[in-house]
Amino acid sequence: MAGTGIGSCANFDCVYLNPAGLGRVRHKLVTGGFSYSNLDLEIDGKQSRAENSLATTFGLVVPLRLGGALRERLTLALGIFVPKQAVARARAPRLGEPTFALLDSRSEIIGIQVAFGYAFRRNWSFGAGVLALATLEGLIHVDVDGAGRFQSRSEQTLKAGYAPVFGARYEDPASPYRIGVSMRGESTAGYDIDITNDLSASLPLSLPLLQIIGTPQYDPAMVGAELVYQARPDLTISAQLEYKRWSSYLRPNKNPLPNGAALPTPGFHDTVVPRLGVEWQSHLGGTELSLRSGYAFLYSPAPEMKGPQSLLDNHRHLMAAGLGLAWPETKYPFRINLWAQYHELVGRTHHKDASLYEDPSDRPFTSVHGDGRILIGGFTLGVRL
Repeated sequence: MAGTGIGSCANFDCVYLNPAGLGRVRHKLVTGGFSYSNLDLEIDGKQSRAENSLATTFGLVVPLRLGGALRERLTLALGIFVPKQAVARARAPRLGEPTFALLDSRSEIIGIQVAFGYAFRRNWSFGAGVLALATLEGLIHVDVDGAGRFQSRSEQTLKAGYAPVFGARYEDPASPYRIGVSMRGESTAGYDIDITNDLSASLPLSLPLLQIIGTPQYDPAMVGAELVYQARPDLTISAQLEYKRWSSYLRPNKNPLPNGAALPTPGFHDTVVPRLGVEWQSHLGGTELSLRSGYAFLYSPAPEMKGPQSLLDNHRHLMAAGLGLAWPETKYPFRINLWAQYHELVGRTHHKDASLYEDPSDRPFTSVHGDGRILIGGFTLGVRL
């Protein structure tokens, strides 16, 4: 449904969309599935380095059996996203090298989320959670052994970067409207690797300390609000606006020399994303059928890359569709969901401004064009316990 759900989610997807949606879930739910993404991105008519990705998803929802004021009010959920090829993949482009900075490695970072929802009185629900993305820290040391041969020692530590998630929801059983609000903090998946050496005794020159520091995946702080309208018992319409604070984004990587000049910032700007989702439900005997669709227009936060940076990004049309099948009356009620997203990038050409270079001949090119499309799909199988 194109990212809508702040006002309607009721499964483990609430850990990302709006934890408040968990507050009124009274059944244990276990969900697993797969997703596949195909990034067909082009730079000046040639394929970019972006790779396709296959990932596993897992979700768990558990109402907590507490007494007193918390009786049937508190629900805990877990969501995990695990890429098949790598725990964390990153690419560090050279300054000026054209690259889709926000898309190249986006689906290749492991993510874990935990959240809880609390049903407050009759109409209100609140929730909170945390999103953890894989972050790599390490050291590579180069020296010479007793035989005069170069050797290296590598140490890497996998850590996590955390971002908070908060949400609230208001729903009146007598009204066809529901309202949801969600906030997420800035989340990053990064790498920070020092490259040291002990070669001064073997070489007539000294080599400086090097650092490989970057951010392959960045999600800005956001605030989203959604209005859900139950037009008919079988038809639900969701309209959402999401504000994203992209102006805090600095750059995908830093200067490899610790004392070197800082790389220029890309000057990203904040955006507002509109989303619309529709769900139609029906019954076919003992089978519940759900048809879903959605649309969003994703405004690009990136300005025209007139200077040394070439961090490409485009406006995107996002179109989504989904099919849900459920058998609620069986001994172990289960549900199958199939879904797909299609992103059409709006073609964009960046022109390099010669006046922004000390020497106009330093321009790597006069212009660069970015274009392409993204296809993402998957399925989940869930069981109510």
